[in-house]
Amino acid sequence: MAMRTVGCKTQVPNLILVLMLSTGPPAMALPAPDDGTWLVGALVAMDRLVVSIGLLVLVGGVGFVAVARLPTAASRMTRRLERRACWLLQVAWWATLTGTLAGLLLHGPFTVGLPSGGILDAMLLDQTLRTRFGEVWSVRVLLLLIVGFLGLWSQRPPTRMRRNAWLAVPVVAAALVVTPALSGHAGAGPDAAVGIVVGVLHFSSVAVWFGGLMLLGTCVLPRPDVGLLQAVPRFSSVAFTAMVVIVVTGILQSWRQLGSLSALGHTAYGRLLLAKVGVFLLLVALAGRSRVLVRRNLAARALVAAARRQPARGAAPTRLRDDASARSIRLLRRLVLAEMAIAFLVLAITALLGIATPPTAA
Repeated sequence: MAMRTVGCKTQVPNLILVLMLSTGPPAMALPAPDDGTWLVGALVAMDRLVVSIGLLVLVGGVGFVAVARLPTAASRMTRRLERRACWLLQVAWWATLTGTLAGLLLHGPFTVGLPSGGILDAMLLDQTLRTRFGEVWSVRVLLLLIVGFLGLWSQRPPTRMRRNAWLAVPVVAAALVVTPALSGHAGAGPDAAVGIVVGVLHFSSVAVWFGGLMLLGTCVLPRPDVGLLQAVPRFSSVAFTAMVVIVVTGILQSWRQLGSLSALGHTAYGRLLLAKVGVFLLLVALAGRSRVLVRRNLAARALVAAARRQPARGAAPTRLRDDASARSIRLLRRLVLAEMAIAFLVLAITALLGIATPPTAA
């Protein structure tokens, strides 16, 4: 797929032809080390990672707040969590928007094997916007702008306007979840409809698990109290269900892209997939340890403490002060941070898979 530049006049028609024929995600080329295209490939992989993380946190973070059923908004602990979560979701929104715009600029040079100088080529961008990839990512930009507008609108009075704004958030979030499947390998091939459905289920489950994990590790566990700690068992149950869906849909999608078991060891895509599976198994082991800790140690203590000490409306948070609870919380915090670190590695390998050519499409 990579092309060498011979002359500007003879190159442009070929570039346009290649881009018009490229309706799916770009395939990973193997350019020569000195032609400058390696930088574009590295930027594309990094961009896919940033966009994936941003989308997962943005969608999954909103889901975590809904699943956790936090205490009344008048309590200090809920207000503190809302401030932290708002900051995290804002960072995710900016990362997703910036990454999506950058991805539109990088798609053309990466697809045809040009160095980084082609990133600002208006003709390449115009042809990218005519492909399936460009159309879906352009829609994602529009959806993100709507999310940003709703976020600003929800902060203004009156209360009815704020409530109506948040009612529209799930609809926009559902539309955002569809965009990775439509623009990636899941939306290509003769059975694209099945691939898209499986891809949407897979990405949605990852968003519920990873986005919630980010909020749990950065907003709830650093300074846990009785009210917020009661949200941990609820999230643990939802995360377990999401993990089961991730495994099932991941197997289905992997088999659809591989086509045969022999492709695992004989193709670059298969070897990347094996690496992802190995790291993911380690992640599952950590998640299982966290779930056991929550079910055996934290859930009962949080309920007992909540029953004994019900804070008044607007009162200061009630903390779990016994040594056993403190040790369990510290252990859970370390496990969650380890899960987040390994999850970033899994997403990095997934970003490489997203720009690699599946054996069934080769």
